[in-house]
Amino acid sequence: MAELHPGDEFAGCRIEAVAGRGGMGVVYRANQLALGRPVALKLLASDRAGDPDFRERFQRESRMAAAIDHPNVIPVFAAGEEDGLLYLVMRYIGGTDLQALLRARGALGGERAAGVVAQVADALDAAHAAGLVHRDVKPANVLLNGDHAYLSDFGLTRLVDAETEITQSGQWMGTVDYCSPEQLQGLAIDARADVYSLGCVLYAALTGEAPFHRGTVPSTMAAQLHDPPPRPSQHGARPEFDRVVARALAKGPADRYPSAGDLGRAALAAARGEAVTESERSVAIGPAAPDAATVNGHDLPTAATAHATAATRVAGPEAEAARSVYRPVRLLRSAAVALGLVAILAGIGLALGALLGTGGAAARRGPLSEDEVRSVAEAFASAYTHEDASALRHTLSRNVLRVLPSGVAHGREQVVAQYARQFDGKVRGYTFTDLTVRGGSAGRASGDYRVDRDGSDPIQGRIALGVVREGGVPRIRLIAATPQA
Repeated sequence: MAELHPGDEFAGCRIEAVAGRGGMGVVYRANQLALGRPVALKLLASDRAGDPDFRERFQRESRMAAAIDHPNVIPVFAAGEEDGLLYLVMRYIGGTDLQALLRARGALGGERAAGVVAQVADALDAAHAAGLVHRDVKPANVLLNGDHAYLSDFGLTRLVDAETEITQSGQWMGTVDYCSPEQLQGLAIDARADVYSLGCVLYAALTGEAPFHRGTVPSTMAAQLHDPPPRPSQHGARPEFDRVVARALAKGPADRYPSAGDLGRAALAAARGEAVTESERSVAIGPAAPDAATVNGHDLPTAATAHATAATRVAGPEAEAARSVYRPVRLLRSAAVALGLVAILAGIGLALGALLGTGGAAARRGPLSEDEVRSVAEAFASAYTHEDASALRHTLSRNVLRVLPSGVAHGREQVVAQYARQFDGKVRGYTFTDLTVRGGSAGRASGDYRVDRDGSDPIQGRIALGVVREGGVPRIRLIAATPQA
């Protein structure tokens, strides 16, 4: 994207310096000319502005984020598009972020750690009541100005496509350390996913490290899903924090604190050495909905006013495929690399893109039938058998994702190019066995695959295909394969 320089003017702001860079774009320290106040100007990567679905979602999420009026939420002053670039103007917060502070100084004391978490918890309660689930609560998104904490990037985390968080080698860049088990499995999530992530932040603040970090993405993800919560007291924290962290990091959402505020209050009590109650029920957990714009109100037994949480469903073929292929990981850890990445990609954001096409009046709409899913899977196998790159391209969606233990490929052209390199006139057949097919708005097909080639041993393993309707036509959006060793 085009670089702005000190003195440049953009969206009514004069640029002063670069404040930070990330997968979504660049953040500048600037001055809003009309009001003469310091601001942070966030420019999103230019390739996103060309996607009308992304622009529409950006505007909607920005409005929702701007509606949150809370002292621990960074105010959004303006949002829009200029010169083909999407931008946000926010209050500029001096100081540092929690991730940088932990990296520089190590663990915080119990009182300060609890104080930071309690402030972030208050911000999350306000967001959850407004119908937003953050999805990316982590130390890097906690900004600190002295003792005051702010939670950043409300309304933007769901807009991040997975490719902005994955390196060329397919390695996840940190977020998985703070990701709830249900996100990793591509399941429906609600406010309690943020509670889990905040529990991870509390542990990191108390000990200086994420609770389940294991050095690699698959091993970290497996630990998030299966290992018991570690005890911060083993790193010198008060023993009262053990109970708080254990509940916050419960594998099942129903076993966690039902609201971030409950966790924040428990952390403060632990820091004071007080008994921690387990009876909090202060935020209702509404039914899962396809979009966070819906809020479900409930009368609450312990609050003076009714609050609500919009439980945002992570939908899409990746989620379905992840559910179909992840279960064996519990027994076969050797599959964790490919299947773990599939689950991560499913939970963190690929399902949030425009998965369904917008074909003309004659285009077929509605859920996919099992026959349609099976047909596109068989067309894929036939195209590979005949080494026909053109036919293969026709079976794939434009944003298709291919996940293997060796890496990740994204986009129709990149995926087709990878397959075309395998076409050398020696393929005798690509076959599926024990194929299980499911229709729906996001269909899936999963089973065993086998590739027979002249002069070499067959290649075989497990595969899951996620299928969507694009332009009215069933196409493959996800290919997740685990070759047999």
